[in-house]
Amino acid sequence: MNPLRPFARDLGAWVRNRPALARLLLRCMPDWHIHVMVPTVGRMRVRLRRNRSYWLRAPLDLERYPMGMLRAMVRPEHTVWDVGANLGLYARWLVAVPDARRVVSFEPMSANLPELHYNLALGGVADRVSVVPWALSDTDGEVAFQVDDMQSASGTVNAVTGGEACRGRAAVGLPPLTERVTSRTVDAILQQGELPMPDVLKIDVEGAEHLLLCGGDRFFRESQPRLVIETHGLEVSKRCLEFLFDRGYHIAACVNPDWELSRFMRLQRDALNRMVGMYDVTFIAASKNAAELPTRIT
Repeated sequence: MNPLRPFARDLGAWVRNRPALARLLLRCMPDWHIHVMVPTVGRMRVRLRRNRSYWLRAPLDLERYPMGMLRAMVRPEHTVWDVGANLGLYARWLVAVPDARRVVSFEPMSANLPELHYNLALGGVADRVSVVPWALSDTDGEVAFQVDDMQSASGTVNAVTGGEACRGRAAVGLPPLTERVTSRTVDAILQQGELPMPDVLKIDVEGAEHLLLCGGDRFFRESQPRLVIETHGLEVSKRCLEFLFDRGYHIAACVNPDWELSRFMRLQRDALNRMVGMYDVTFIAASKNAAELPTRIT
């Protein structure tokens, strides 16, 4: 364990209670490259400011539920689409832990692509991971993309924010940072045979989850891929769940601890009426075969 991590965590908590100071410090923090050790994954290169979750806390703490879901659902013979690849953490993990045969990493943000390629090479997995510089949504063509260079080194298609700054920049009072990226739909990619069909999709697209599902409506209706989705907000969570239930999926999810103390449970359609908070359902595991869903997360 990094001996400075408890101090950094306590300092971070103190600063978060002083929003004006937090905004000032964040805007002034340099964004140098540093290297960190990630359990089961190995050494990774990150940036000091925008990837600070890697050094402020144990890097996999926030990944317990999605990685637990993937561990139960990915087999060595599978091809996995890692949608929202960021710096390559999941691509590296998918090769190292469930031993996925092939990973296709989708990452549209131009600043992340050199970091992604570097980390794949650093982990010795570049021969098993393909990098595709596209966003996946309900649109085929060039779209505006809101970049988060302050909080998570991520971003989302403009349709999610309505032209406003992404969450990380808005939190420190900065205007939108926009770039143009290629957006594709799952159905168009597969109909044109551009990439191998996924057995499993890991989806983390900062609010564009439902747009991605709609762009693959034919595939999700006619095929049986397994999905692990991080949802961002109450309404998009509800829309994703409704979409999946309507197409014959069984669902388990990370839920509000008031619903289930372990935070992990199977969901039925009536959960839609129970959802009132943005964190009631956060990570979704979905399969058309109920036996493929994890029963618990360890």
